[in-house]
Amino acid sequence: MAHFADHCAPCHGNDGNGDTLYGRGLYPKPPDLRLAETQKLSDGELYWIIGNGIRFTGMPGFVPPHRPQDDWKLVLFIRHLPQLTMEERVEMERDNPKSLREHEKDYR
Repeated sequence: MAHFADHCAPCHGNDGNGDTLYGRGLYPKPPDLRLAETQKLSDGELYWIIGNGIRFTGMPGFVPPHRPQDDWKLVLFIRHLPQLTMEERVEMERDNPKSLREHEKDYR
């Protein structure tokens, strides 16, 4: 969950809906990871997309030093997105990337 919040949520959102500041600026738009179109992909297809990205989109490939077990954990988390609770979404906010100003505020 923390890994998704840090690496994926800027474009996909904590809940996977794809409606974020970055996501709205991409063409094509990031898919809603909760919907059947994504959820029907096999685990191997999701793993491949995470590792290799999708050409001509904003989806980068996450290559080493990104560990394979981290990519498999992301696959499991993507499967969990349709059942994500409000408490989990709020918990993820602490792991979202922060600006320098937000970091400074956290350490005062």
